[in-house]
Amino acid sequence: MLLKYVLAAAFIAVSAAPALAETCVEPIAPSAVDGTTASKDKINQARDDTVRYIKQSDEYQTCLFADLKAQKMEAVKNKKTFPASIEDGVNERVKANQDRKEKVGAEYNAAAVAFKKLHPEG
Repeated sequence: MLLKYVLAAAFIAVSAAPALAETCVEPIAPSAVDGTTASKDKINQARDDTVRYIKQSDEYQTCLFADLKAQKMEAVKNKKTFPASIEDGVNERVKANQDRKEKVGAEYNAAAVAFKKLHPEG
């Protein structure tokens, strides 16, 4: 019996934010690189991957907020109450992505510092 309620709640939660699931695709974080063993090409590739990931993360967050705004406007237009849980879910997704973005940046910076320490000529 409890399973029916859990499944019903999950269905409602998933169906409440269809636009978010369909239009905003979270980017995949690049793997960290060990700056003490990486080649110059590997460090350069890690830099490019990090920059690309940060840009894609910014676009993802912008998409989430744009979809949220559109859903809110649709609710107002249709004179419906907008569920706070949807906005909370978006804020959680943005925070999680922001945390990963900062982690990826910090990992690259640490690798670059370690690489430069071993290869001061660049």
